[in-house]
Amino acid sequence: MKGVLLPALQGNLGSWLYYATLMRIGDVAQRISYASEIHRNTKLSEMIQRRLDDNKRAADIERYLLQTDDRFFNSLVVGVYGATPQWHPFQINVRTKAHDLANMVPEDQGIVGYLELTGNERLFALDGQHRLSGIRKAIEKNKDFAAERVSVLFVPHEISPAGLRRTRSLFVAINKKAVPVAKRDIIALDEIDLAAIITRRLVDEGRLFARGQVDLDRFTASIPAGAEALTTIGNFYDVVKLAIGEVIGNKKSAELVQASRIRLAETRIDHYAQATRKYLEALIALDSELDKAMRAKNFGPLIAAGRERDSSRVLFRPIGLTIFTKVIAHLCREHSLARALKIAKQIPLELSAQPYAGIIWDPVRNRMTTANANLCVSLLLYMLGEMPSDQRLRERYAFIKGVSPANARLPSRFKK
Repeated sequence: MKGVLLPALQGNLGSWLYYATLMRIGDVAQRISYASEIHRNTKLSEMIQRRLDDNKRAADIERYLLQTDDRFFNSLVVGVYGATPQWHPFQINVRTKAHDLANMVPEDQGIVGYLELTGNERLFALDGQHRLSGIRKAIEKNKDFAAERVSVLFVPHEISPAGLRRTRSLFVAINKKAVPVAKRDIIALDEIDLAAIITRRLVDEGRLFARGQVDLDRFTASIPAGAEALTTIGNFYDVVKLAIGEVIGNKKSAELVQASRIRLAETRIDHYAQATRKYLEALIALDSELDKAMRAKNFGPLIAAGRERDSSRVLFRPIGLTIFTKVIAHLCREHSLARALKIAKQIPLELSAQPYAGIIWDPVRNRMTTANANLCVSLLLYMLGEMPSDQRLRERYAFIKGVSPANARLPSRFKK
């Protein structure tokens, strides 16, 4: 394999010397292998390879490259062994008097240059194996990607037992200790996540959600009783995501599975956005008091009044929106959405009613117990006649009520 010169920066971090380079995608696909090289034991190497082969992320990345014009990657981290890459630093000079290098830190001299790979090195991806696999698959279908450049961090690797241990530790540090993207960042920035895109649209546009009815500073599943917003942005996102995947569409469908990894066409985003808005409007309309409050010019005091001790209402609470949406999602497995909403009208709206009191609502302290939300969903489905009475449900109910299962009596079913 021929040698290649890569424009690069040389850096130090802890005990590691590394090179931040730009590399053509064609060279990435041709020269870089997978991290199975860091284990001498073939069985352990196969474990890493199976982890790669069994994961669908490579195929998702392939589609991302082929279908997304504004594609972008984080840097790949690549180990180097078998030969030492040669470093060719530049001597930095200035062309105009406007730039004075007299104040340059001496240590910064020599950090800009070319990294030379002779072609005799063994290169393996410490971080970015699925990106590497996706790149290879995409290039097979479209050779035009080969000339594009991606950022690659090269970390020289020492061929010794101690060097292997050090490299394996780096592999774990990169892949295990990386911090997942926070929900607040997904909601605010993600241009692929369908629920995030629609959440932003709803709180940016429209009378029901864009005037402060959604608290954009809170990401919790609950909100203070005296708050004048209906819910938090975190809870609103969760409800939107649940509605998209289990009320409006099927989260296991090919389209919605793809939507978690690749941005849908704008026409499909518009479709889901319109359907989600209509669903949320119908959900709010189940409680005429809430519908009136949300549409009012001065909505804040009306929303707060819906949480007052003597008149607390379930849909005025973030967890109530979640519970109702989960119930409606379950109903949509057997019924149309219109029918599911009609059935849901039987559900009581006052928190003092069954099954809320003592399950998700503490009337003495005027507060919610969100940990029991799923039990409340099951009880409501039982009361609606959509779920049978089984031993597990009785045991869960008895545990919360503090009685034996033999003495537990489930709430009465709604009359039809």
